[in-house]
Amino acid sequence: MNRRVRASEIGAFAYCARAWGYAERGEPSRRQPQRDAGQAQHSRRLRRASLSAPLFRLGLACLLLAVVVLALRA
Repeated sequence: MNRRVRASEIGAFAYCARAWGYAERGEPSRRQPQRDAGQAQHSRRLRRASLSAPLFRLGLACLLLAVVVLALRA
């Protein structure tokens, strides 16, 4: 049987061949709750990180506006 091997599979095999074999056979992970919690944590971090750049730009715009207002009053 010829099938493509993905790079992530090679990485999983290199990290732990036994775990890779279990995953290939479709056996459930005993640590699935921890994996799910990790996925949720990464999702929360991604949401926060995606908000940081626009909020930084908004802060710079407010700073620039304050500088312009102070310059016009002088």
